[in-house]
Amino acid sequence: MSNKRYVMLADVTRCINCKACVVACRAEWETPLGQSRDWVAEVEDYDQNGMPELQFFPGRCQHCDDAPCVSACPTGAAWKRDDGIVLVDDPLCSGCELCVPACPYDARWLDPETGKINKCTFCQPRVDQGLQPACVETCVGGALHFGDANDPDSEVSKLLAEKEWVQLTTDEVPGGTAHYYYTGGKPLPKAVLPHPVQQTIQEKAISDVVNPVAKVGLGAMAVTFAAAGVKKLIDRRNQVSRDERPETSEQEER
Repeated sequence: MSNKRYVMLADVTRCINCKACVVACRAEWETPLGQSRDWVAEVEDYDQNGMPELQFFPGRCQHCDDAPCVSACPTGAAWKRDDGIVLVDDPLCSGCELCVPACPYDARWLDPETGKINKCTFCQPRVDQGLQPACVETCVGGALHFGDANDPDSEVSKLLAEKEWVQLTTDEVPGGTAHYYYTGGKPLPKAVLPHPVQQTIQEKAISDVVNPVAKVGLGAMAVTFAAAGVKKLIDRRNQVSRDERPETSEQEER
């Protein structure tokens, strides 16, 4: 078991929205056009004099302490390491997308090229080599910091002790994350807070019934994949039904 606890710190008072982090991430992971593992949210606000200003919030997977994507995944592809990093095991990922709506931060998406779920992994391969995530290494404003919070001598441990950091959590989406923000004392704007997630009947059945059963043995994996397939089939059928024109339906009935 790892005794490390990796965390990401984002000082929004230092972010200049240069998007070097976004570009570096896309280059590191060769993400498809139109997709990104991280982003910078622009939020309109007012300063103490009532003048309008912009706040910039670097965003990505928050690597939740109790990650809802993990419990929603019917195949066990979504999992959390002992050091706090939430990952996706590509060989186990069926592309069912059940974990996508389960994420309250909208940080997961289906890669159109691989058919697998994609998201920020804190650049886990780089971290395992003793390197910094690509976004941190290229942050020209010094807004991003990454390291082991369990190491009292690490930069992140010292920064956490020096400033008042907050997490993107609410009463509806409680719990902790591995991502902290420093806002200079300003309250977190609603635009960057997580949204409550309501599971569909199929998703709840998979997370509450299928996933626990899958832990019994390999035989349950067939049930797991079948359930994911049924969910995808139901979604596809509903989509087709919504898109069908009335006259087409009448011809089929005849």
